[in-house]
Amino acid sequence: MKTLKHAYLALLSLTFLYGCENSGESEKAALVKPIKCGVVESFGGLTTRTFNGITHSGSETKLSFRTGGLITRLNVVVGQRIKKGQLLAQLDQTDALLALQQAEADVKNAKVQLETASASFERAQQLYQTNNASLSDYEKAKSTLSSAQSSYEISVKRLDLQRSQVSYTTIAAPMSGIVSLVSVETNEVVRPGQPILTMSREGSRDIEAQAGVPEKYISKLKQGSPTNIRIPTLSGNFDGVITEVGYTSSGGTYPVITSINNPSNQVRPGMPVEVTFTFGDENQEKQLIVPVKAVGEDQNGQFVYLLNPLSDQVYEAKKKIVEIGSLTSGGFIVRSGLTEDQIVAIAGLRTLYDGMKVTLLTQ
Repeated sequence: MKTLKHAYLALLSLTFLYGCENSGESEKAALVKPIKCGVVESFGGLTTRTFNGITHSGSETKLSFRTGGLITRLNVVVGQRIKKGQLLAQLDQTDALLALQQAEADVKNAKVQLETASASFERAQQLYQTNNASLSDYEKAKSTLSSAQSSYEISVKRLDLQRSQVSYTTIAAPMSGIVSLVSVETNEVVRPGQPILTMSREGSRDIEAQAGVPEKYISKLKQGSPTNIRIPTLSGNFDGVITEVGYTSSGGTYPVITSINNPSNQVRPGMPVEVTFTFGDENQEKQLIVPVKAVGEDQNGQFVYLLNPLSDQVYEAKKKIVEIGSLTSGGFIVRSGLTEDQIVAIAGLRTLYDGMKVTLLTQ
């Protein structure tokens, strides 16, 4: 019995020690705090920034039907070369053709009625002029002719409209090029305006690069500014010029389109690219800028918390005394203590301490 009691106490001790060890590990894990961060950047002079993007055709065209229906013909596949005016797709035309035949019959009937009313009016006019018909007979014939004329004109317009409806059931190539995407299949019902296929003009002269640029840089970019474009899959570098600067953001970045000067025949739409933009003024002195929210002050002076990487996700906060200068639109000018591209904390400085483990919050 005594032996059993000692064994029970030993088991309790092991459980307690194991629980304390797990508790310590939990406390360590809890110390890894997520925090917002910023970057020490250069201001003035000429600086470059590179952003990822993708190539696409500048003459890319999405084709769709102007009316809905069932696709009965789809004469293209991805990668096919097509000629201008070539029939690419067609909807079921049964109802449209029946309506067209009815419209044609209505025009013929309206034309006969117009000819009859015209002949009747001529007779009534002659009889009225010779005092062999009354004024009411003349006015009645004139009114009938006017009504028949209106009916004929309306039927002709309906016929033109119905012919257009029939033409809306087909898609012809607006230019010569290559089919880059087919979004539907035969016997599929589509709605008006739904993209059916995408085609691009053949050749590499229309290839452009589109990159996503963060909001802090978008105001510094202008049309006509030079760029450098690298296509990793081709190990090639090309010069370019900014042709479009996005006005609204998508996913936190603004689209910027750059033309590619003299691209090779190997450049095709959909290739990943790295676009390098140049910022600043070469006549202005280059200085370092630190975000305003990154700078704190205590009895030892002004400081920042540098975030040094320990692993892929965990960083160590190190307090660094710095000397700053005047305030600019981008932040404080750094006089000493920091170097370009260092990562600094920009929130919760009072809760940080030397050696604290943190993770970076994406902004």
